Formats: sequence, C-alpha cells, structure tokens
Amino acid sequence: MKKIRVVTIGGFGHIDAVFRDLAVTQEAELVGMAPAYKGEDISKFFNLPPASGKNIICEDYCQMIKELKPDVAVVSTRLDLIPKLIMDAADAGCHIIAEKPLALDISMLEQVQNNIGKNKVNLMAMLTMRSDPQFVAAKQVYDSGAIGEAILVNARKSYKWGTRPDWFGDKNKYGGTIGWVGIHAFDFINYVTGLSFTKVAAMKGNLAHCDRIGCEDNCVLIAQLSNGGHAGISVDYCRPESAPTHGDDWIRVVGTKGVLEASLAKKNCAVISSEKGTFEQPLPDCKDKMFRRFLLNLLDGKSQDNHELKRLSFMLTKVCLLARQAAEENKVIEIN
Repeated sequence: MKKIRVVTIGGFGHIDAVFRDLAVTQEAELVGMAPAYKGEDISKFFNLPPASGKNIICEDYCQMIKELKPDVAVVSTRLDLIPKLIMDAADAGCHIIAEKPLALDISMLEQVQNNIGKNKVNLMAMLTMRSDPQFVAAKQVYDSGAIGEAILVNARKSYKWGTRPDWFGDKNKYGGTIGWVGIHAFDFINYVTGLSFTKVAAMKGNLAHCDRIGCEDNCVLIAQLSNGGHAGISVDYCRPESAPTHGDDWIRVVGTKGVLEASLAKKNCAVISSEKGTFEQPLPDCKDKMFRRFLLNLLDGKSQDNHELKRLSFMLTKVCLLARQAAEENKVIEIN
C-alpha cells in the first residue's frame, strides 16, 4: 500500500499535535524535517514519535520538497513566514497542514487562498481545540437540541506567559494575540454551535509584559453570530504560573432551552436544560484525531470534509484579522 509522505517545515507551534495523530496513522509516514529559515531550531521535535530514531533532517526546505516529493507539508514556524511557506509547498503540489493564522493581513490571506485554489490542493489550519474532549462533548449536547438555539456565547482563552520567543514582541513577525490565540475561541464557538460571525469589534492592550510590547496580553472581543445572537471573548496571557494547567479554556452557550458550560481546566461539560434537567455530559476518552482524518481523507479521495476544513481555516483567519483591525480603528466591522 502506498503511504502518504509527510514533511515538516519549521520548529515552532503545534507540530507535536500533528505528530500525535501521525504516530498512529500507519497509512502515512514522516519522511523529512527542515527549518523554515537559516538558524531555526527544530530539535524539540526530533525525539517525538514518529520522528524519533529517524535520519530525516534536511537543511533546506525547498530542496527537501524537490527531492522527497511529499504529499503533505506541515508548516509551523514564525508566523510572518507561514504564507510564503504555504504557497511554496502548494506550488510543489503538496497538501498543507499549517499553523494559524494563515496570514497576518487580508491582502496576503487572499494571495494564499488564490494560490491554494490555483494549485487545487487541500489545506487545514492547526485548529487543535476542536479536538479536545470538552468541546466535543459540548458539541454533542448542542447538536442534541438539549439547550435549543444559541443566543449568547461566552468564551475564554487564558494562558500562562511562560517563555515566549523574542519575535513575539515584534508585531510584523507575531501579528497579534487575536490571530495567534483568539482564533481558537472563534473556532470552538463555531465548532460547538455551527454558527459563523457577521460583525466584530475588539479592544486589545499590553499591561503586564512590557518587554514584549508588540504582544497583546489582554484582548476582549464581541461578535454578532450568523443567527442574530452574540458572542463575547476574552483572551489573556496573565494566568498565574502557579496555576495547575497552562491554559484556562472555557465556553458557555446560552440557548433558548438551557445553558451549557465546558471547561478544559475543570475537565467537564455541565448542562442545565429546561427539558432534560441538570447533568454532566460524558467526555470522550481521548482527543479527536482530526489530523489523522485529514490524511485518510486524502488517501481515500474523500474531499468534502477537507474542503470544509479549508473553508473554515480561511474564514477564521479573516475574522481574526478583521477583529484586529476593528480594535486598531475603534469601530465595528462587517464580516462579508
């Protein structure tokens, strides 16, 4: 059986999440790893399955793609470099799994989208939170109708500051916390409710990490949902280092028939339903293997799911870029 040939480009981001799925996907194999730019350290991924024990390190990603002719390129590096890497890989005929956001401005996002369309390849962003058990459970509750239709959604993304690269302080390289972190909140709102976004407004600032002044450590966003409801999102890098988990990720959905709350830190999904009473939705035993499914869809020729992931990846990146613009221009922006 022909296996899907996979390479990685870069040494930052959620490559480890892709590796978790790749390690249990016998239908695919990792054949090459390269830095995105000279001097980039990619060593933290060397000892992770499926890379451990393999002599597959390349110095130049362009040469790697040319010689190995991979089916899929996993792109995850400094955020300003991602658009060019996506287009280079797509021009070589590779399907793409890319770190988010897919671009740092609308013009470049349109270039990437046109390039992907021209090359007729699939793409998915690393929207990893839709694979988390708590949000999968929340989606199950919402899809069951137990809380009715969403009319108000609250979402929270709170991270420890930890150790961040120097380039996080450079807006031209980092782009902004709304695109890097806030995109997860927009994603799990969409994932749980199936709703998209029609208007957005935001505020952002840096009050606690002045050594990285280009990196916002607090953001607040509001959005109108496609059904006329509303969403509020808070994002921060101010979770205490003493907290038991790195992140405090949470969603609350107020529906016409009840309310659900799902928390990754508390590992639960609690429901109050006017029809079904109060209960805790059981969580799946493990994360949903979204990257494995993307790879198998390529192998099996099942393109519809992958096309939807591509649409969502571009849509959510655009929403975040418009939210950043809304904050900087102090206005509400329509999302078309």
